[in-house]
Amino acid sequence: MTSTRAEAIPERLGGGGRAFSASQALTVMGLTWREYQLNCRTPAFWVLAAGGAALALWRASMVGATAALAAYHVWRFVVTGVAVLAVLIGSAAAGRDKRDASSELVLAKPLGSSAYLVTARFLGVWLSLVTISAIMLAAAAIRQVIGGTPWHVGAYTNAFVRCLAPLALATSIGFSLTAILANSLAGAVGALYWLAIPLVNAHVPRAADMTPTQHWPASALLTAGLLMLTATLGGRAVKGSEESRARLGWAAAVLIAAGLGAAFSIAYNGEDTLSARDPVLSAMAAQRLLPEQRAPGFWALDGRHRIVALGDFDGRPIVLAFWGPGDPESARVVALLQKAALKYKDKGLAPIAVCLDSDSATVGPFAAEAGPDVTMVWDRGMHYGDGERWSDSPLGLAYDVKAVPTVFLLDQHRRLFSRVEEHAITMLDSELAKLVAAR
Repeated sequence: MTSTRAEAIPERLGGGGRAFSASQALTVMGLTWREYQLNCRTPAFWVLAAGGAALALWRASMVGATAALAAYHVWRFVVTGVAVLAVLIGSAAAGRDKRDASSELVLAKPLGSSAYLVTARFLGVWLSLVTISAIMLAAAAIRQVIGGTPWHVGAYTNAFVRCLAPLALATSIGFSLTAILANSLAGAVGALYWLAIPLVNAHVPRAADMTPTQHWPASALLTAGLLMLTATLGGRAVKGSEESRARLGWAAAVLIAAGLGAAFSIAYNGEDTLSARDPVLSAMAAQRLLPEQRAPGFWALDGRHRIVALGDFDGRPIVLAFWGPGDPESARVVALLQKAALKYKDKGLAPIAVCLDSDSATVGPFAAEAGPDVTMVWDRGMHYGDGERWSDSPLGLAYDVKAVPTVFLLDQHRRLFSRVEEHAITMLDSELAKLVAAR
């Protein structure tokens, strides 16, 4: 495309101050598709896609790996490892504008506004990273189908959707910082931040981590705000009208302020003791499991975000299992609970699985796999213990959980019958037989 041809197009599409037309939308889509193709053709894309697919195949091949567990590990790798690379890739894409200013000017000139070029550039990079996530999840699903392992489309769909917001924010951080500051080191600083948060998670407020699904409103608002700020301050290849740039600036300020407000609301919702304490969660954490006394009670959310109380199961023998999806060995206890639910259903046994994870959306796919006979709940709350995931939650602290999986057998009076630690989990069936026999 020549510059003469590019000069002729604005008359058909309209300038930066006119309403966004269908022709402009098609041009944005074309630029997005071009950027997407550029990213998908790079060796880095194929190396990352192949490496991610290999990792997904390995995770899906592990003994006892279910669809929910395989999808969880793929999601975890995407929002931590791939997202770090997303910051760097976004930074490189923004740096390309500076290197190729003349060619980008020709491509963007029909739009009459740098905002559209920034949007297309970001979307192209983000979609290439979303494609890598889809490839990884598809590899895990194919491995399970070939291996004859039961799999659920919902588990992979859940993981895919949960990847979108963290990848968008990570890409916008690298892209926007580099474009605005005109320095590629800004992207490296953003990548360092994303990499450091999981490592120091025990020492920073929960709001600093944007990977949990429940933080998506803050992620989405900050992403949109950063892009508009980039279009206002960093998009100098093509200038729109001053009126358009002023509107973008105000919109960026509003979105960033709203994103920061959402982050502050996360910090002060009481789930994280580093920022604020919830009185109910604090009361749950203050309980202790003592011999001959009723076990600590709780209110927790199940897979459908309904409140479940331990008191709902009074009068029935209870098997209460603490587990975490980050530990594959721990996740196998869910399958044991499923078998126990079927074997002792006529005895009134109430199997309850307490998922210890920072993400509220984790429990849903596992609850769907476990079925209606196993009650799956999520123990919300952070930094109540010593930083380990099994003692960092209110219930983990109340039950003095030292490692996962840990299973507590409670009689119909909710008193402790026995405790089965991780090394003796194979003895769970015999302990359950004793529990229902003593009823």
